[in-house]
Amino acid sequence: MRLDLSVLGWIHTVLCIIALVLGGLNLARPKGTKSHRQIGQWYLVSLVALSATSLGIYRLHRFFFPHWFAIAAIILACLAFAFARFRWPRQLWLHGHTSSTVLSYYVLIAGGVNEAYLRIDVLNRLAGGFPSPIIGRTHFALMLLTVLALIWFNMNVRRRRFPGASARSST
Repeated sequence: MRLDLSVLGWIHTVLCIIALVLGGLNLARPKGTKSHRQIGQWYLVSLVALSATSLGIYRLHRFFFPHWFAIAAIILACLAFAFARFRWPRQLWLHGHTSSTVLSYYVLIAGGVNEAYLRIDVLNRLAGGFPSPIIGRTHFALMLLTVLALIWFNMNVRRRRFPGASARSST
């Protein structure tokens, strides 16, 4: 395993681990509670911070696709926060929040997959370098799981009233 990281790389890695744990906790635990909100806020901070740190990492000395994913993660995290904070649009905010959160977690895990294939020698040899059909299949499986998570979470959005939100119709 290659861990030849700069100080910024180590900070980025620690933030990634924190975001993975917090995001996983919030996806697995009951929604709409005080702890869900607090964990979500810490997830937001860690995701934005790790995305910001990734914008400063230039291993290839150029801005390339991982940097765009960092920008996408920041946008998705901010959307998830805005949907939950402002509860707008009234009948779709919960679906917007749910989808933005799941997609931000997908971007986080997808980056981890790339780093695993890059840094873990066994996986790197198995992949045979970048781009690789094995890495592509791994990402395809991850995308499929993300689509299933999006469907599952959006179908199971609780039909309850949140403070300040109007009652949702069952359609």
